[in-house]
Amino acid sequence: MKKLFVSQNLIEVEMRKERLEQADIRCMIKNQRSSSLAGEIPFTEVFPELWVQDEDYDRARRLLEEGLVLLPSNQDMWTCAGCGERHEGQFGTCWKCGRERTSV
Repeated sequence: MKKLFVSQNLIEVEMRKERLEQADIRCMIKNQRSSSLAGEIPFTEVFPELWVQDEDYDRARRLLEEGLVLLPSNQDMWTCAGCGERHEGQFGTCWKCGRERTSV
């Protein structure tokens, strides 16, 4: 399985999971109930994560990218210059490759 999306907001992860399931893409949420561990382990380790089967990863990623147009645009999103992963504005480091956010 591959990690497709991570957010501190469980609702965002669940919305994406529902979109994928409607397209018959099997997926699962990890760390759904891990918020109680916050403070004991790094906060980024308890964020909800959306995972898909390896063979569905590319299709799922395209489907979610198409759906970004439907999400609220008031979020300050940025794209990692290292790997192309999209992140919410409050994050300064890419969760996927560890690269720092570059100044705009």
